[in-house]
Amino acid sequence: MSLMSLLEETGAKNCVPWHMKTYNKGDVIVEEHSPGSELFLICRGNVNIVSNLQITADHRENKGIAKLSAEDFFGEIGLFSEELRSASVVAANDCEIAIFDGDALLEFMDANPDKGYPIMRFLFAALVQRMRNNNIRANAIMGFYLREAGY
Repeated sequence: MSLMSLLEETGAKNCVPWHMKTYNKGDVIVEEHSPGSELFLICRGNVNIVSNLQITADHRENKGIAKLSAEDFFGEIGLFSEELRSASVVAANDCEIAIFDGDALLEFMDANPDKGYPIMRFLFAALVQRMRNNNIRANAIMGFYLREAGY
């Protein structure tokens, strides 16, 4: 099941303000370190998640950390944290994105726990999978580093 179909099934799509927006290849959809609580669902196209990484003491680079495509979503961390965005999202090609008001979505889930629970569970399952993938990547990088360092 996709998040969009879950939002339709629970009625959230009809109760929570949202709109569609088209982005062209290279457009920045979300800027790292910016505030925001919107939830973004990719309806068409692909995006790259990038982060400004400190490479050396005096050198930073934007590096890709994930690629998402149709039916994937991003911005979910902003629903649960008032921290600034942890990465930028850039359109890899022309895309169409559904943008949901995150505060209103949380209010809907709070007011309708029987409908909000499946949405929350879906979001958390995706977060857990992303954390596992990041752990696998971090372990691979650490293994490479330790081999190179002679451990």
